[in-house]
Amino acid sequence: MVETVKEVNLFRHQSQLCQAPWALPNIEYFFLIGGYGCGKTSSDVFFMFTLMEKYAGTGIVVGIGGVTITLLRKTLISEFERYLIQMGKKFTDDKNANVIHVDGITFVLIATEQPNLIYAYNFSVFLCDELDELSMDKAMEAFTAIQERTRVMLPDGRVPFTVFTTTAQGYAGTYAIIEQLKDIGQGYCKIRGRTADNTMLSRTYVKRLYSIYNENERLAFLEGYFVNLKTGRVYGDYDANTSFVELADPEPVHLVSVGQDLNTGFSKGVAIIKRGNQLQVVKEFSFNQISEAPHIIRSAFPMNDIIWYPDASSKEIMNGYTREILDNDIKLRVGTINPSIIERVFIVNKMFKMGRLLVSKKCKQLDIALKTRQYNEKGDPEKGRGELSPDHICDALEYVVWRMVSADASFRDLWELTKTARDNKLRKAA
Repeated sequence: MVETVKEVNLFRHQSQLCQAPWALPNIEYFFLIGGYGCGKTSSDVFFMFTLMEKYAGTGIVVGIGGVTITLLRKTLISEFERYLIQMGKKFTDDKNANVIHVDGITFVLIATEQPNLIYAYNFSVFLCDELDELSMDKAMEAFTAIQERTRVMLPDGRVPFTVFTTTAQGYAGTYAIIEQLKDIGQGYCKIRGRTADNTMLSRTYVKRLYSIYNENERLAFLEGYFVNLKTGRVYGDYDANTSFVELADPEPVHLVSVGQDLNTGFSKGVAIIKRGNQLQVVKEFSFNQISEAPHIIRSAFPMNDIIWYPDASSKEIMNGYTREILDNDIKLRVGTINPSIIERVFIVNKMFKMGRLLVSKKCKQLDIALKTRQYNEKGDPEKGRGELSPDHICDALEYVVWRMVSADASFRDLWELTKTARDNKLRKAA
C-alpha cells in the first residue's frame, strides 16, 4: 500500500500492480488486463504514487502513454492531479510540453498513436494505458519504441521496466505482444483485474453485465482473459426461436426508421418501429434503383412519419435525390461517418440477447443473413459481392439500430457499455 494514499483500500489487482515490479526485480514487462469498470485507471494512478514514494527527489523520468494526449488528460491525468490537489502536493503541469513535475519526478505524457514521439526521450519506467485501443500494427510499433527508450537504470539499481494496462479486446495487440515474449522465452508478469473485484460497483450492476455478455465476452470484458471474440457467427445472440416472430403491422402513430445499405443494382433496407421497450423490424427492402427507394418506402408506410438512415458513405449519392425525398415527406439523416462495425455488431447482438430486438416473420432475407453471416479469416465480419451476401441487409440493420439505441434514453443501460458513449461522456466532462 502506498504511504501517501494509505487511506485508500486498493483492490486485489491494484495492490498487485503496485507491488509486482519490486517483488519481481528481474522482470521488465508487466501487464494488467482488466475487465470493464475494474478500476484500471485508478490502478495507474496508484502506481504513479508508488513511484513517487519510492523515488521522490531522484529526478527519474517516467513515460505515461495513452492513445492521445487529450484522452490521457481526461482520464488518467485528471484523476492523478485530483489526488495531488486533495493531498496538498505541489506540482507543475506544462500543458504545452505535456510534462508534469512532482516530488522530484518528471512524468512525460506521450500519445502512443504516434510512436515516433517516444524516441525523443529516455525513461526509467514507462506506464502505457489502453494499448488495445490501438490497431495491431500501431500497438506493436508503440511497444517496440517504448522498449527502446525505457533504458535508464533506476537509482536503487532496479532495471528499467514497462507497465501496460488495458481492457482485453480479444486477440489484439497486447495478446500478440505477450505471445511474442513467450516465444523468445522472455519473462513477464500478467495480472488480471476482474470487474467483480471492484467492490465499489453495485452487485446488481455487475450481475446485469454478466447476464448481457456471452461466455467469451464475459471472459474478455469482465474477467481480463484473452479469448477469440471474432470466430463463428457474427450475430451469435440471434436466436430465431425467440426473435423471429409474428409482429403486428405498424400503426399510424409509429415512427418508422429505415436503415439503408447502398450497392449498385441492389440496395438493401430494413424498417424498424419502437413498440413498448422493443425495436421491431417490420419490413425489409431490396431496391434495384436507389432513386425509387423514397417512393417505395412511403408507399409501404403511407400514414407514418419516416426517418431514413443510409450508409454514411452515401452522402453525395443522397444529395442527388433531394427532390424525391422531399416529395415523399421523408426525413433524411446521414452521419458524417459510420459507427465502428465492432460497436454496431455489439449493439445488435445485445439487443437480441436482452429480448429488445425482434424480427418479423415477413423478413426472411434478414433472418437467413443473421443466421449465416460469419467472421472471415482476418476476424472481420464477412463482406460479399452478390445480392444475396448477408452483409448488405445486416449492415442496414446495424446502421439503424445503432442510431436508435444511441438516441433513445430507454436504451441507455446498453448504450453506456459502448466505447462511443464513454468517449462522449469524457468530452462533455472536459
